[in-house]
Amino acid sequence: MHRSIGRVFITGCLLAGTGFFAPAVLAQGEEDSAAPPPDEAAPMPARAVPPSPPPPSESAVVLSSTPKPAARTGPPAEAGLPGWMWAPPPAPLAWSELDWDFWCPHWATHGSPPAPHVSSGLDWHGNLELDGGYVEYTWAGAYPAETVHDSRGRFVLGPLLTRNLGNDYFLRVTGQVVAWVRENQNIYQINADDVYVQVGQQGLWDFQAGRFLTWRVFRRGLGFDLYTIEDTGARVVPNFSDSGGFFPHLYEVNTIFMRDGGGVPSARAAFHLYPTSWSGIELVGSYGRLDSGANALGGRLAGGIKPKYFNLLVGAEYEGWSAPQAVAGCDKCGTEKKYGAGGSAALTPLQQVEIAINYAYGKDENWLATLGGGHTDDTTWSLGGYLQVDPLSFFVPHSLIVGGALFRTEFRDVGGLGMFQRHDQIAAYLAYPLGFNNAVVKLVFSEAIGYQQPPNPPNVDAHMYSVRLRFAYYY
Repeated sequence: MHRSIGRVFITGCLLAGTGFFAPAVLAQGEEDSAAPPPDEAAPMPARAVPPSPPPPSESAVVLSSTPKPAARTGPPAEAGLPGWMWAPPPAPLAWSELDWDFWCPHWATHGSPPAPHVSSGLDWHGNLELDGGYVEYTWAGAYPAETVHDSRGRFVLGPLLTRNLGNDYFLRVTGQVVAWVRENQNIYQINADDVYVQVGQQGLWDFQAGRFLTWRVFRRGLGFDLYTIEDTGARVVPNFSDSGGFFPHLYEVNTIFMRDGGGVPSARAAFHLYPTSWSGIELVGSYGRLDSGANALGGRLAGGIKPKYFNLLVGAEYEGWSAPQAVAGCDKCGTEKKYGAGGSAALTPLQQVEIAINYAYGKDENWLATLGGGHTDDTTWSLGGYLQVDPLSFFVPHSLIVGGALFRTEFRDVGGLGMFQRHDQIAAYLAYPLGFNNAVVKLVFSEAIGYQQPPNPPNVDAHMYSVRLRFAYYY
């Protein structure tokens, strides 16, 4: 019964608009490393003063007399990501404005950008996100159903030190630590989020080096938070774990996106340029050694424009991995290259309604020593979007965000084992902002359908149904 209700609700949301919706979220590389965000992102000019969500804590030590920005309110930012992500402002502010003076101080403002301001100081930023969920995985006749009582979350905390160098130039450094509610692999596990140094001229350009997220160009909405059960979707085989066994993940021009981990270089550098008050460009270079032992080198270019009521984000990337292995007659054995491109377009036809659509396409070419130099050429494409409305703000000065999202990902293994996989992911959600520090309570219903053709195992038809309740607080 709940499955049918979920499908009817999502279908209604999607048919209510002419497309899919996505707020224009802002891009990290700029400054505030602190705040986690919702799942979208758009570039924003560097600011020397940390953005609001999350605003500095009341107990933070400030080294200058410059007043701090007031706390902002709004629905969730997302899992430990920095404060360039989008969150709608509380009613009665119009969604079309999206509190851009904070999220994107020079983007989508309806007048001249504010005068640059750089204040020296030390602030603390972080967040707490707690998720409780229930998941059911099923397979068409192959395996018995599997259920998971899912509990997870993150606590992030880190200092953000800004130094005024004069004439609108600034220097900024940060380092964040992350404690997980459910530890994996190692007990008493503490990880890092952002660790970087940044220098630039306020509102014009900046250079950033270290560990950080790049700009997101593919929006997924408030129903697909990172590190959650609906993000991973359906499973190919049972025996639940966080480490693998899922159908293909959305390709979001995200080979060079997440901070670090297996398959991701450990270091990167980025140059950000803001040609106008409503546009931005990010050029990123990645460099490092992967967990597999391969050396990696790559680059990523992203950019966007944000005139009033419209937002366009695009990006392209390339990364090569090299761990040569001695195979007679195969100089390329042990090497791999990944590349792709994509983007999103968003529209806000009404103040309380937003729609968007996304598309991305990527390739992965691998020369495998295990195949005697055989060459695989995998392709992945993702398409989808979401619709999101705030009906409560029509009647009272509060928000209740209602949304639906649908995405499809297809993977083809060309020249290798000949595998085909399709992964459909659907979500419906309610988000209620609590009115302080971007605190939010959110309920997400999701369904995922996975299909795989040979070779091994035989054809798989899998489903995932889940419900998740999140409490999030940002500071």
